[in-house]
Amino acid sequence: MSVKLKWLVGAIIALIVVAAGTSYGIYQHNKPLTDQEFKALEINEQFDKAPAGHYVHLRKDDATLYRTTWSAKKIKHYLIYDYANKVKARRDGSTAAKSHLGTNYQFNDSNLVDEKAGEGEIGILYSELFDNQKFNSDTSYDSDYVYDWYFNSPQQAQKDSDVQDNVTQIVR
Repeated sequence: MSVKLKWLVGAIIALIVVAAGTSYGIYQHNKPLTDQEFKALEINEQFDKAPAGHYVHLRKDDATLYRTTWSAKKIKHYLIYDYANKVKARRDGSTAAKSHLGTNYQFNDSNLVDEKAGEGEIGILYSELFDNQKFNSDTSYDSDYVYDWYFNSPQQAQKDSDVQDNVTQIVR
């Protein structure tokens, strides 16, 4: 083997090694975080790494911001028409209603959050959102109950004062 051929083979091998290392590094850097890894991040990092999409802050003092695939209109329709009018309550006030509301979390009305009022997870959301003038324009104005609940991006949500004051976790 001539010296030129050895140099050529060595250069080709070096290029292959560099290209493979670079592509592996890019793959590792862009590898999506698992739910556990995302949950372990500080809230500001979660906002930076949150995927684009619509987000809901379902209660004014809720510690969780949820990514949703549902429009604001669809969430309103579900809570006002489907949940409020079609779901039968049990004696304790709970219902068999379950819904994701387009999120990766299942809201289960069988889990009583407020035993005195007999409200489960969806009942609490219904009560709080129904009193919110930005959700239900027919309600009387009381500043304690008015808050932005639907956002077009995680960055828009991050700017909201209620989100800044309360949210410690994003469910993507």
